[in-house]
Amino acid sequence: MIEELINEGQYSAALRELNDLSDEKTRLLRLVCLNALGEYQQAKTEGMLAKAKAGDTYYDVVAQYVMTLKETGDFEEAINILVEELSMPYIPYEYESTFNAAYDEILLAKQEVNYDLESKSQIFSTEEIELILQRDDVNEDLLYMALDQMQQLNIRMLIPSIRNYLRDPNKPPFAKTLMMELMIEQQIDEEFEVAKNNTYYDFNPSYMPLVLAQTAYMGIGKKLQSALEDENPTLLNQCVDYLEYYLYHIYPKEIYEEDFSVIAAALHYYVATLQNIEVDKDDIEIDYYVDFKDVERQILALREIE
Repeated sequence: MIEELINEGQYSAALRELNDLSDEKTRLLRLVCLNALGEYQQAKTEGMLAKAKAGDTYYDVVAQYVMTLKETGDFEEAINILVEELSMPYIPYEYESTFNAAYDEILLAKQEVNYDLESKSQIFSTEEIELILQRDDVNEDLLYMALDQMQQLNIRMLIPSIRNYLRDPNKPPFAKTLMMELMIEQQIDEEFEVAKNNTYYDFNPSYMPLVLAQTAYMGIGKKLQSALEDENPTLLNQCVDYLEYYLYHIYPKEIYEEDFSVIAAALHYYVATLQNIEVDKDDIEIDYYVDFKDVERQILALREIE
């Protein structure tokens, strides 16, 4: 009967029936009702006891309790509980997914509250950033917030986590490049292994240029400029934007000077087709002094990074 009331949204009526606080199921259902009614301070008081005494309902109680702590603004306490649970050797898969999602939500909520009250460097702790980097299913907004904050930190504190991140082939390549640039800017002199596009690269920040300081960026950009500056400056800007995206995606792969023309031609043709602009293949060959078969192969490489 009580669970029927809860399923029907009659939380106040259900709460009046939930009086046996010696029963752990009752304690759990009271948390469900209190959270649904917005009675977060009462839920916080009862949740602390429910968590301490929980047995079979433990993971459900923790899920409800961290939801309460999020609503009361007790972000650090909620984060500490989730970090502790997610660090356990075993946790049922369905609860691991729930706790990971809750962790993302609480960090985002903390960021929103703190943004106007604190400097960016105070939003996430180093430990929170490390956990974000370790996660396989991290919220993208959360990941880039962490990367933004890493600019404020001494990156050396995060090198073990960064090292693991860079050599994990499943991590997003763009985020890896941003980390590499942070280490270049802080003149880190260490060897790293970077997995990108089914290839592993050796990388030492101390002697690598920033992405847009590479000769490839300037060289390919000049070839695009020669072909498009007078004819279609808008398309030129779009091609340069896509060039930057491409270079960030493949970095630290080296691009040789003899490939500049083919890459520029492929960018010209590919970006034009995306904009429904007709481009004659013969004109591409003439403008860039290339064989269009080589251009087609490069276009396939561009498509693969989308």
